[in-house]
Amino acid sequence: MDRLKVLCFAGTYGLALVCELARLVVRSSFRWYLTVGLTSLGWLVQTVYLANLALKDQVFLPVTTAFESVMVLAWIVAFIGLFFMLHWPRQVAVGIFVLPLVLGLVVVAGWFVPRESDWLEEGMMAFWGTVHGIFLLGGAVCTCIAFAAGLMYLAQMRRLKSKRPARLGLTLPSLEQSERVNRGAITIAFALLTFGLLIGMILSVKTRSLGPEMGFTLSWTDPKVVSALGMWLVFAALLHARFRPALRGRSVMVLTIVAFAFLVFTWVGIEALRLPTAHGAARTAGGHP
Repeated sequence: MDRLKVLCFAGTYGLALVCELARLVVRSSFRWYLTVGLTSLGWLVQTVYLANLALKDQVFLPVTTAFESVMVLAWIVAFIGLFFMLHWPRQVAVGIFVLPLVLGLVVVAGWFVPRESDWLEEGMMAFWGTVHGIFLLGGAVCTCIAFAAGLMYLAQMRRLKSKRPARLGLTLPSLEQSERVNRGAITIAFALLTFGLLIGMILSVKTRSLGPEMGFTLSWTDPKVVSALGMWLVFAALLHARFRPALRGRSVMVLTIVAFAFLVFTWVGIEALRLPTAHGAARTAGGHP
């Protein structure tokens, strides 16, 4: 039943993507209105779904499980995508780059991501665990936006280098626009990831001291810890590249794609590959379900 609910807004996002792809063969303002309308409808249905989860969990933002976190990530990315669809000229093909990302996140969350709770324990540990998760969620949102902007930049650069005119219906943002969005997203992502990882490190030290009591300890060689630190290092390199003109442009966009790959591996790949990780292991320790 729950997957049927997910299928409702996933299907709506899918229809919006079909309408957006139709720009390659259909030149009509109605198509744009239909794309925006379907994306808005999918976002509203997903909003209601997430609101129900929040009421059920008795929290403001439902991020107590990996499933909920990825769903909220897709929800925020969809909202930002809608903003750009409405803010940029209608002929700019924002949806072709954003909607597949949103749909992919929803499908992965709905069918492949665990739904067990990741709460560490009650009280302050749970509070700071939530703060840690929210910072990392914000970093993940910015990573997705930087990734989409990077793809648009690379597509536009390839078109300009080959001196090909824009394909019918496939107008892309200028290199300056894509780079501006990418640069802003990278800057914010680095700050959020830094705070999130610092809080996570403090929590790790705390849970290590409570190891016997908690029933688990989080090692620095844990796959999620290693991949998260790897993503942070890539963002540090990206931030450094902002002040090195020789490293800007295509190199930055390729590094952004690498950062996104780390994100996917950290959030989904480790669980999908069933790699041993103690992150969130408290869901089965200390008497918590």
